[in-house]
Amino acid sequence: MKKLSICTFFAVLIAAVSLHATTIDFEAQGGSAPPTFSNVLNSPLTIGIATFRGGQLLKNEANSLDLSAVYATAGAGPYLDPLTITFSQPVAGFSLTVTNNAPDTYVVADNLGGSQSFALNANASQIFSVADTGITGVTISSATTAFWDFAIDDVTFAAPTGGVPEPAMLMPVGSVLLGWFLLRRRYRGC
Repeated sequence: MKKLSICTFFAVLIAAVSLHATTIDFEAQGGSAPPTFSNVLNSPLTIGIATFRGGQLLKNEANSLDLSAVYATAGAGPYLDPLTITFSQPVAGFSLTVTNNAPDTYVVADNLGGSQSFALNANASQIFSVADTGITGVTISSATTAFWDFAIDDVTFAAPTGGVPEPAMLMPVGSVLLGWFLLRRRYRGC
């Protein structure tokens, strides 16, 4: 009984401080976005704790593999390479999808030194990820300096585990601990 109670306690504690993954797919923000670049930046674009800079929302992008809403940049007009994402609080387990129109090599790098690089053929997409914890900024860049054309989608990250559980988790954890204490006390008295 004692081993089971201890195991139950730690299982609840782990569940209370588990990671909460967030995915940004730009569908809510890009509902009325144009299919081609219009030299009008959506920058900065803040969604939750993430702020995107350097690109424009596009939907059903012309000549693209990804026909959903995306955050895109191209080597003309006011667009930037690299695209940047900053977080108002540290995150972990970052990933995103890069889709391109022309062959190029892309690098996704975080502020902690983690990075991943891939060469993509025309009209291809690739999931990039960095596994660092405590990320507050990410850059997405292409090797082409004169003309680039790429988009990001499905940006996923998790709030890292912390020593202080969210207030909403205190009630379930407290209830389990109280129940555990009462059961233990009841069976000791027998």
